[in-house]
Amino acid sequence: MKIPAFHSQWRGLALEDAWHDNDECFIVKSIPRAHRIPGKETVTRKHCRYCVLLNEPATSKPLPRLLSAESDY
Repeated sequence: MKIPAFHSQWRGLALEDAWHDNDECFIVKSIPRAHRIPGKETVTRKHCRYCVLLNEPATSKPLPRLLSAESDY
């Protein structure tokens, strides 16, 4: 779920400095609330790639059919 953006001096499980905005992100869950600083700090930090993926809407495209009803297998 979207939360107000924050960054931290603690990376938690992250390998790079980033700002976060989704509480379902495993990196967000690894950063204690006491170490969260409000805001994005975009000068030196990128948007967390996992938060970006979690923020994207689920696709409404149907899954591809692997076998058609008419196929002979």
